[in-house]
Amino acid sequence: MYLSKLLLQNFRSYQNQVFEFGPNFNLILGPNGSGKTNILEAIFFLSSGKSFRSSSQSKLINWNSYFSSVRAKLIDNQQDSTEIEVRISKDPKSSISSISRKFLIQKVVKTRKKYIGIIKNVVFQPEDIRLVTGSPTRRREFLDEIFSQTEWRYSSALSQYNKALKHRNELLDQIKLNLASQNDLFYWDQVLVKNSKIIHDFRIAFVKSVNYFFSNHTDSQINTLSINYQPSILNEDKLKNNYKIDLIRGYTQIGPHRDDFSFDNSIFLAADKNLAFWGSRGQQRLAVLALRLAQINFLEETYHDKPILLLDDIFSELDLEHQQLVVKICQNYQTIFTSSQPDDIDILANAKVIKLT
Repeated sequence: MYLSKLLLQNFRSYQNQVFEFGPNFNLILGPNGSGKTNILEAIFFLSSGKSFRSSSQSKLINWNSYFSSVRAKLIDNQQDSTEIEVRISKDPKSSISSISRKFLIQKVVKTRKKYIGIIKNVVFQPEDIRLVTGSPTRRREFLDEIFSQTEWRYSSALSQYNKALKHRNELLDQIKLNLASQNDLFYWDQVLVKNSKIIHDFRIAFVKSVNYFFSNHTDSQINTLSINYQPSILNEDKLKNNYKIDLIRGYTQIGPHRDDFSFDNSIFLAADKNLAFWGSRGQQRLAVLALRLAQINFLEETYHDKPILLLDDIFSELDLEHQQLVVKICQNYQTIFTSSQPDDIDILANAKVIKLT
């Protein structure tokens, strides 16, 4: 399945714009500030109703409007078409920035549960280097990003977990003020335990897939890599044992919200093989590229469907060798590149070019 047509209404900088794509390489070419990344963001938004750039959905709506629509035409292997759409809107009379969201397939409103999974994307962007060098929060967001567009069960578990975590932390403050008792934590503890297991099961399955992909890769620079996953396992006994310190600090110390992972490379002689400490900038970039390749492999093997690849100004961060590697990999997928460099047309032979001004 590939994306044939994209219609944006009041999405970011676009008030009413149609874009058409080919089934293979597509290059969106334009100067900085012309809205190239907004198009990729809209395509990603179609997968789950979430952005890879902003946690605030209100920012996706054009500043002089109260609703936004991203609509697309998908073509499958039998050349049959499917229309999908995600709409978001805000109440102009409300002082609260609450957003309502609708998912549609063939113009029929669907629940998010029935919508998720119809389109899958993998995004490559220069900021991905932060997966190696940045905070644990960025790495957890990456894990959430994978399943938010494919697994309703994961999204639901994560939402319930975060709500329960918020309530539990608020209760800890109330207990400290003698306005509640430890027994009041029981319900929220049960919600945390149940949903943390679902979240960890998905994350562990992904990490296992990535490490298998790395270790069996033909590239000698990739097969020495591994993901060192550090899950913060949560269960009833651990919550009870941690109760006193949770109470003192005012928040829950364990659980998926404290998970982290690192990129390790077996070529390092030090006991700590973390690329964040010992890797060169080039090694770190390659590790991130390898992780995205492993993500593509995971989506294909798990869901038997090719994702759409979204590459945001990726060539500016890669040397010629790795540019050629990316082009070689992307030949088997519908890929949408963005660039501000006209010379990139030479790298992408036969690409459909969309020029922005």
